[in-house]
Amino acid sequence: MRCPRHSAGHQCSYSKPADRQPRLRKLMPDQHVPRGTGPWPVNNELHTVHSWFTKRSGMDDGRESESIVRLVFDRVSGMTRMDRLTAPWRASESDLERLALLADRLKGGEPVQYALGETSFAGLTFQCDRRALIPRPETEELLMEALRRVQTMTGDTPVRVLDIGTGSGILPIAWKSHRPTDEVLGLDLQAEALELATANAERLGCAVDFHCIDILQHQPAGGIFSAPFDVILSNPPYIPQADRAEMLPNVLDWEPPSALFVEDDDPVLFYRRMIDGCGAEGWLKPGGLLALECHRDATEQVADLIPENWSGKERLRDLQGNWRMVFARR
Repeated sequence: MRCPRHSAGHQCSYSKPADRQPRLRKLMPDQHVPRGTGPWPVNNELHTVHSWFTKRSGMDDGRESESIVRLVFDRVSGMTRMDRLTAPWRASESDLERLALLADRLKGGEPVQYALGETSFAGLTFQCDRRALIPRPETEELLMEALRRVQTMTGDTPVRVLDIGTGSGILPIAWKSHRPTDEVLGLDLQAEALELATANAERLGCAVDFHCIDILQHQPAGGIFSAPFDVILSNPPYIPQADRAEMLPNVLDWEPPSALFVEDDDPVLFYRRMIDGCGAEGWLKPGGLLALECHRDATEQVADLIPENWSGKERLRDLQGNWRMVFARR
């Protein structure tokens, strides 16, 4: 499954490192969703149900398909794979109905995160639906590197942080969970995405202030930029329209295009605006940190937009080996 924002072969069925695994909770059937229908597996034992689900959902035997199936079974059973094997787990009638519904949605091309209604990021479980992008592992790399740099810069002294293009709120909420004394804000142009972000912040108990703002427009005095930020993070739209031909339907048909695409004639539009705002309009404090996720082919172009009098300008690769991030201090 190709992720258009990253390299070919990238797996977007996101799984966490062992030391950051969120606690599993059983995904309960939605009483407002129609009950699943047959054909059913011949028995409710794990191996039989696994094979039935894999076939019904149209999955192959590849590693990514197995990762998706495991994620579904984790959520439906409320158990880890090891626990299912040692218990041993047997599917209840309600489990089979839930699995049938999920298999049919996956076979229709729906991403597993949307089908489940949740996804994991930075050790937290977020509500996830079509109002916002599905989080990718590279965005967590951006978060963790920014957190590391701020810890080096300021220690535990509270800082003021802004995420531009917040979507479902993963970056500011995860930041707040790591640094609860920081003042953290997120902004987005899409009101529906902000509704999702607000719901995630409330459910996870993280006090993040969200705003509906178009940063491409002039920002009036007295708004959120009336006081500068110590840190500005962003994972803005960065896929050129020309890349559509390389993308799979499970992205094109499901994820919001406004969060994915930029025009071919100006693919660094959002970066230029943010860098100008940070400098000329004082969005970012002198010495403050700017942390940007970029298209793998655009980090050098983005870095060139940063004024020469800024310090610590640096491009970083992601764990897939692609150029992915740009950091600088004003």
